[in-house]
Amino acid sequence: MELYERVDEVIKKFSRSRTGLARQLNIKQTTFNSWFTRDRQNYLWPILFQILELYPHVSREWLFFDEGVMLKTETGGPPVSQNREKELLLKIEQLSGLVVRLENQAEAR
Repeated sequence: MELYERVDEVIKKFSRSRTGLARQLNIKQTTFNSWFTRDRQNYLWPILFQILELYPHVSREWLFFDEGVMLKTETGGPPVSQNREKELLLKIEQLSGLVVRLENQAEAR
């Protein structure tokens, strides 16, 4: 798979549009769109680290070299989307607050 195709896969998975990613990267949309050809894909190389910062679950090896799978995992389990990760962290915070309240109630008895 060509570099521009891998970046397009990231866009499909996380950003939904080239325009959205161009905006996030502060690149003029028409310029960004012109890089998605075999002949002009080398212009994408300088922004790959920015893409990895925006989408930390994307595997560097896959994005740079087309090696392995697109999404990396820390535990070997299935990858978790950024939105799902935020939801889970919020639930953990809520549960932590509940535990503190229950402990306080138990101490008061």
